[in-house]
Amino acid sequence: MNRKYFLTALLLTGLIDPAAAGELEDLLHQVQDTKAREERIDAERKARFLADKNQQQQLLNDTRSALAKAEADSKALRSEFSANEAKITELRTELKKQGGNLNELFAKSREFAGSLIKDVDSSLVSAQYPGRTETLGILVGAREVPNISQLENVWITLLQEMTESGRIAKFQGKYTTRAGEQREAEIYRLGAFTALADDKYLRYSSDTGQLSELTPQPAGEFLGLVKNLREAHDGLIKMAIDPARGAVLEEYVKQAPKTMTWMPKYLRGLLTNSVDFGIIGLLFLASIWAMGVAFERWMFYKRVDILRYGSRVELETDLTRHLTVIGTVAANAPFVGLLGTVVGIMLTFQQMGMDKHMDVHHIMVGLSTALKATAMGLLVAIPCVILNNFLRRRIRELITAYEVRHGS
Repeated sequence: MNRKYFLTALLLTGLIDPAAAGELEDLLHQVQDTKAREERIDAERKARFLADKNQQQQLLNDTRSALAKAEADSKALRSEFSANEAKITELRTELKKQGGNLNELFAKSREFAGSLIKDVDSSLVSAQYPGRTETLGILVGAREVPNISQLENVWITLLQEMTESGRIAKFQGKYTTRAGEQREAEIYRLGAFTALADDKYLRYSSDTGQLSELTPQPAGEFLGLVKNLREAHDGLIKMAIDPARGAVLEEYVKQAPKTMTWMPKYLRGLLTNSVDFGIIGLLFLASIWAMGVAFERWMFYKRVDILRYGSRVELETDLTRHLTVIGTVAANAPFVGLLGTVVGIMLTFQQMGMDKHMDVHHIMVGLSTALKATAMGLLVAIPCVILNNFLRRRIRELITAYEVRHGS
């Protein structure tokens, strides 16, 4: 086969011009160079591919090694976590066992601290020493065993409350006036019972932790005692102290004024202000007047002699005399009572606006007092209406008898 190709090449060589042969050699060299260059490029591409493949394999191997190590660490941590949980459970059981009566003691201490917080917050002493229950609150809310400092703070707070309850103290502080203004003043504290400033009695609100002016103030004799305390330097003085920490004093100022001491106590309770006193007093006088007129008319009707009257008009005039009093009282008593109720409600709302710390109890007392005037008006009007109807029926009977006698 090679020989055949060789003979063919010789024949072609003999037929081709030498100049053309030179060009073919150049073409051959170009083809050979191109082939060599392409083979070199292919070799480089293959080398890069193999290098990338080896690198990717290395990355895969590294990743698998890291995953295996992480799984081993995770397994070790899970084992360690389970062991720690078991150890913690064992230690808690041992702590509970070793604690014994101390656990009950700590529970009692927290319970006592909780009740002490309520007493201290409502104490007048807290007006001078605010924020005393913050550390006690930490003790009550803590889940761990209280330390010595927290337990000591319980009896220190209790001891301070007991000591201050027997002292008369003077300190600079603020209180809320009747007009709702904050005023800086020199405050006198009589134990945990009474507080005074600017010759006025104060009350302490445990909700706001502030002092406010007592509204209304007690009678003049008690206000005079306040000056005794302000002017005293040593020795004994006469002073009013409320052992109920303000409850008795507030109840006292709600009572009727001293001008009505002649009245029974249950009646003074009905008349808690001058408006009610005036309205109910007016209705009471009107009812007495109407009852007097009704009694006089009834006695007149019993002894009247209809035969001595010459005409029906004359008889009717004598029979109906003064009956307008009963009718007027019956018609206007409810409106007078309603007027008292409206004025009482107005005064109650005015008091609410002036006293920002007025509680629901005082509001309800004011409104119920105002409604008493309306009730009194109805109590006066109803009997007057009944008497007016009864007397007018008697008048009709007498006039009918007169007409029968005189044939008209």
